[in-house]
This record gives sequence, C-alpha cells and structure tokens, in this order.
Amino acid sequence: NATTSGLTAVVLGSDVTNNNAVANTIADVTGLSFSVLANKTYYFKFVIRYTAAAATTGSRWGVNCTAGLATNLTFTSEYTLTATTSTRNAMVQAFDSPAASNATSVVAVNKAIIEGHFTPTADGTFIARFASEVANSAIVAKAGSVVYYQQTN
Repeated sequence: NATTSGLTAVVLGSDVTNNNAVANTIADVTGLSFSVLANKTYYFKFVIRYTAAAATTGSRWGVNCTAGLATNLTFTSEYTLTATTSTRNAMVQAFDSPAASNATSVVAVNKAIIEGHFTPTADGTFIARFASEVANSAIVAKAGSVVYYQQTN
C-alpha cells in the first residue's frame, strides 16, 4: 500500500558555496538532504536557487547517498545555462552525474531542479550535490532552496 501522508519538505537553512581549487569538483549541498531506508522507494524533487561568481562559470547538479549503491536510481536534472536556456539531463542513473559541468550561468538568478525516484540498497542520507565548472569560482546554493520527498512503499 502506498502512503498518502504527502510530501515532506527540507529547507536549506544557509548558503552553501562550492569554489573548489579544482574545477568540476563535486560537493554536498550540506543541509539539503533526507534520511532513507534500505529497500524503500522514494520520490524526490530538489528545487535549488543558486548564484554564480561569473556568467562564464557553469555548474552541474546531481545526487548521492552516504551508503549503498545507486541501484534503481533514475532522475532528471535541469539547471540554468543562460537567462532563457537550460541544461537538461534525462534518465540519469548514477550518483554524482552528470560528469561534466555546463559552460555558463546567470550571475544572480539560477535554478536547478533534480527530480526522480530512488530505492537505496542501504540506510543512509540522500543529498543534493553540485560543482563549479571553473576553479576558485563560486557556485552558491542559496538558503531557502528545498527538497520535497516521500517514501512510496
């Protein structure tokens, strides 16, 4: 039987910056996560507002879990490329994917959406992850970003 209790929301309490000295180094969006149980299926949707240090700094957005494998993970991610276009990755089935960042962002107003389903192989914490395309150039996940999730079995 599916649960009918509705979605749970976790709101990011403070900004999280990735300005790693090595380009395209993926890192946790610390605080934008939820606990998962082995062999239970979850629907999730991350809606992340972010800024970029420069319009020439791209990003990438994915997910990870602190334990277990990406078995039965499938999601679509979409995030800003320009003021009127986006990068879309459909049917992603691996942690920390896509492997490459896109090439640009808008400096002040960007959004990443990561939506899908996951059945973890072990208990753990499921979390959004992100990278900056340019070394030492900040991509900042903004406070107020949110993840909605629900266990579906």
